[in-house]
Amino acid sequence: MIRRFLVLVGLVAGMNLYAQKQVDADEMLRLVNEARSADCMCGDDSMKAAGPLIWDAALTRAAQKHANDMMRKNFFSHTGSDKSSVSQRVDRERFKWRAVGENLALGFNDEASAVEGWMGSPGHCKNIMNPEFTRIGVAVSRDGKYWVQVFGTHMED
Repeated sequence: MIRRFLVLVGLVAGMNLYAQKQVDADEMLRLVNEARSADCMCGDDSMKAAGPLIWDAALTRAAQKHANDMMRKNFFSHTGSDKSSVSQRVDRERFKWRAVGENLALGFNDEASAVEGWMGSPGHCKNIMNPEFTRIGVAVSRDGKYWVQVFGTHMED
């Protein structure tokens, strides 16, 4: 039996002092996997350490397109300007998933501040710590304002 689930999490806001046009993939992956390597509290919920994620190009493309869409159309939502969901955006990139989730952030300066913000928000933290996820793609809009993390588990994982 194939089981698919979708996880969406609310919003985090911060301040943007410097525009950043591209995610440092190595740094983002290092920070997320460092967070996943230890037990933590996501709000009132205790989360066990989870295995490391691997970077995924298809999830990164989905994240980049959504970040740039939000920038171009000046909105902040898990729903795209074309009414798409994260699962539909991932499907468009031909990622065969059995689990998918998304974190958004607005206005953070760099990878460290974005991850810190997500880890300080219970729902975002739970996505990062979710042991069901095995892959990640992350992007920031060209103006450095909109951050998108897309998590997934491939059908073959």
